[in-house]
Amino acid sequence: QSQPEAFVPLTFLPGEAMQIDWGQAYIYCGGAKRTVNLFCARLCSSCAPIVFAYERQNEESFLDALVKTFEYFGGVPQRVIFDNAKVAVKEGFGVYASKQDAYAALEAHYGFEAVFCNIASGNEKGLVEGLVGWSRRNVLVPLPRVESLTELNISLSKRCEKYLSHSIRGKSSSVGEMYNTEKQCLMPLPGYKFETAKCRNTRVDSYSTVRYDTNNYSVPVKYCGCNVSVKGYADRVSVFCKGEKVAEHDRCYGKKQSIYSLNHYLPLLERKGRAIFQARPVRDTLPSDFIEWLKKS
Repeated sequence: QSQPEAFVPLTFLPGEAMQIDWGQAYIYCGGAKRTVNLFCARLCSSCAPIVFAYERQNEESFLDALVKTFEYFGGVPQRVIFDNAKVAVKEGFGVYASKQDAYAALEAHYGFEAVFCNIASGNEKGLVEGLVGWSRRNVLVPLPRVESLTELNISLSKRCEKYLSHSIRGKSSSVGEMYNTEKQCLMPLPGYKFETAKCRNTRVDSYSTVRYDTNNYSVPVKYCGCNVSVKGYADRVSVFCKGEKVAEHDRCYGKKQSIYSLNHYLPLLERKGRAIFQARPVRDTLPSDFIEWLKKS
């Protein structure tokens, strides 16, 4: 006769472990309905939570979320328990998983042990599985209306802080009281933050742009033809020349798009005035009615 599967009850010491997971939800951002990705983390002893919203579940967002999580909790747990998502696992699964190089570097930088679950074993990180559903039910219903992910993340953080006053059945103290104890047992943060960006070296083209992840981003025209370094973060793209930041843009997650800053082209437009009204940076930046007014001036 077949028997139902049984699970071993788990308990964790303060500072021993943290569970992390990704989920998705819908929001209204700038009046349009869209999907966001929720990075959820929960300390296993106190059950203290934190949730961050991102555009994508890519490597840059994953690393950025972990760094922010450690800073939010004020320390680092001994172990971080995750599933076998490609942002963390190069190949294999569970105890046979081979970590992605960037995740291995983050692990070494903060001194924790990366632990991966077995396939189809959500029970091995049940605390954070519940946090994904809790976030949808308590923060994202009804669908929030925000102007940016920054605004949404502020709401998520406030709701997680409010959860600290919650008392869990079978626990003698509130989540906040247990968290205050657990915080003392976390490993200290290192002296400097881990670099979460993907970096590459490239040359500024004749249109004074650099390419990152299929998209072109403008830099000041005086750097045209120069060799520069491009850093792609979860939310922005920064460009450096000889160690100096020369441009920064909000990261575009479209494909084959061009993102211009009008200020970058003003010195060139002063010399080539006939091109002003057809210049893409002008048309992308200024309202069409203002451009028509300029033509008549």
